Amino acid sequence: MPVYSHSRLETFENCPLKYKFRYIDGIKKAEQGVEAFLGGLVHEVLRKLYDDLQLEKLDTLDELLDFFAARWKQAWGPHVRIVRASMTEQNYFDYGTKCIRNFYERNAPFRQSQTLGTEVHLTFPLDGEGKYQLQGYVDRIARRADGTIEIHDYKTSRTLPAQEKADADRQLALYQIGVQRQWPEARGVELIWHYVAFRETQRSCRTAQQLVQLRHQTIELIDRVEQTTRFDGKRSNLCDWCEYKPDCPLWQHPDSVLALPPAQFKADDGVRLADEYTKIKFERDTLELRLEQLKEQVIAFARQRNLRIIQGSGAQLSVRLSEAEKFPGKREEERAALEALLKGAGKWEEISELDTAALAHALENAHWPAALVAEVRRFATQVERVSVTLHRDGKGSGEEKS
Repeated sequence: MPVYSHSRLETFENCPLKYKFRYIDGIKKAEQGVEAFLGGLVHEVLRKLYDDLQLEKLDTLDELLDFFAARWKQAWGPHVRIVRASMTEQNYFDYGTKCIRNFYERNAPFRQSQTLGTEVHLTFPLDGEGKYQLQGYVDRIARRADGTIEIHDYKTSRTLPAQEKADADRQLALYQIGVQRQWPEARGVELIWHYVAFRETQRSCRTAQQLVQLRHQTIELIDRVEQTTRFDGKRSNLCDWCEYKPDCPLWQHPDSVLALPPAQFKADDGVRLADEYTKIKFERDTLELRLEQLKEQVIAFARQRNLRIIQGSGAQLSVRLSEAEKFPGKREEERAALEALLKGAGKWEEISELDTAALAHALENAHWPAALVAEVRRFATQVERVSVTLHRDGKGSGEEKS
């Protein structure tokens, strides 16, 4: 079994096909979204800040911004993709600069806790046998004077989530399991997220019981991944940022034809098939709606005139009225009592766990004791059913619509 990570599991949850491309097929993409590019460089700057501080050098804000600008210029290239057409490279560079400035000005002089490591690689088991292994990279691990361990995570996102999201976050909570294994003497562990675009910090703690539950949930998720044989794509807002979008069967055709000139677009075989299918489907749905309306009118006409056959030009409509028994549905009050009666009589299996259609058939055709039939029918109500049958040319052959 491979060593899993939060990002690997999250990829599976977001899109099983992307998971297959990345982790099973091992397809590597040189292309990188600008958001990931920017986030990586901001993390690099903040790592430099705390690494230098461990050597008793406090970088100035200008030094960090110069480092950011140099690394941006060095790393930027055609492999960095900007999805939002209205944005430019300069917009993202300025945003990164703002994130670094916000963090620096909010947290200087950075002596609130002692840094134990940056980009710390954790590997740890989720179970006692060591079958389920997890790994991750922690942005920064620090220790306060009271012995509490802090797990820090830097976020460059443009949205600030509610505190509830932090309290339900899986990634840092999993890291806590690894941290407590590595620093068992810790007085406690606090999870900290720095939303650097907002100068905001969110904090959360986990109880021992919550961590046990998280272990079980994560193991169950890993088992589900391991048992999966069909990895289907899942469309979402994340698709535009996915490096595998050109390979995805959900997007290959749309992306290949939407940019075509109108004449070529209309001539594409897939477009023609989709257009014809859409046209016929719409016409069929419209006809079915009209047919249902006509059926109601036919029934009303037959009731009004007390008719059972209505003559047409070369066809007849037969209108049949009948009574049927309706039993309580799953959400109705008497359902539980009916189920108990059938189970007690040993008839549960015969009616497929109370398939009400099977139950009605059994009452008519099965040789059940008369007393049981009477007891079951106490739960039934009589409802009227109406069917309209078309007899072409008066010969009695046609299609029944009930």
